[in-house]
Amino acid sequence: MKINRLWLADTLALMSFTIITGMFIEIAIVGMTVQQSIQSRILCQPINILTGRMYGIYRDNIIVQTDKKIPGKGAKIIGDILAYITFQLPLYIGILWVIGMDISSIVKAAFTQTAALLVLGAPYGYWLTKVRAFIIPAPVSVKI
Repeated sequence: MKINRLWLADTLALMSFTIITGMFIEIAIVGMTVQQSIQSRILCQPINILTGRMYGIYRDNIIVQTDKKIPGKGAKIIGDILAYITFQLPLYIGILWVIGMDISSIVKAAFTQTAALLVLGAPYGYWLTKVRAFIIPAPVSVKI
């Protein structure tokens, strides 16, 4: 079986990034218990496996669109932030609902997560780019 390197890179980037940042946000800021956060992270992993590459495609399309509409270097940062919020927040809310959190806690977590996604969107875009570069070697050109 051949593994698609882009799928692998996008999935590993999402899994590693969300475990670290998600647990910190859920425990330190939202006030979830360690057990709730671990349950949330465990539930996230199958979702990350299913959506990691979809997010990569979605993010790449958002980057292309923002690059067309916003001149300069800020387009990629804005695109990363928009993509991260609009893709990740609905998934996160669904996970919290599945693990049985009450509505007021979900709302609190969603607002906190939105703020975090604003801050983490650009760093995740950078992380994704680095993981892709590590897993997918650049083509080597040979001068003859």
